Amino acid sequence: MVETKGKVYSVVFLAFSFLDALTTWVGAHKGFSETNPIVASRLSDPGLFFGSFAFFTVLGLLVILVSGYMSRFSRVFGYLSPLFILLKALPVFNNVYLLAGRSVIFASLPVGFLLLSLVRNSGKLLFSPTKS
Repeated sequence: MVETKGKVYSVVFLAFSFLDALTTWVGAHKGFSETNPIVASRLSDPGLFFGSFAFFTVLGLLVILVSGYMSRFSRVFGYLSPLFILLKALPVFNNVYLLAGRSVIFASLPVGFLLLSLVRNSGKLLFSPTKS
């Protein structure tokens, strides 16, 4: 059975993935250029675009669930889930601020709060006993 923390990480990752796909789609159709050439090549077909986002979301969820299981054996794996969420949150915040007409620099504020939370909890993660 997947532990509660793994479920929470999965739901947060899923939410950020959905928001990333939605804000990227809206931004591209408002005239913003997509810097990722792989994503940009899929913008012409909605099925391909959202299908690829769904595929990579499933892969990300698998990494989160496997890393949650593996963290029982090594605390290092406990960093993968928050890191994946942070990496998925970065483009969401960037897209939201760009769509709101703000500078990209403002995106560093909420991302900074995410980093601060990750660093603050890292001590608990590193020094907590592992489950056997």
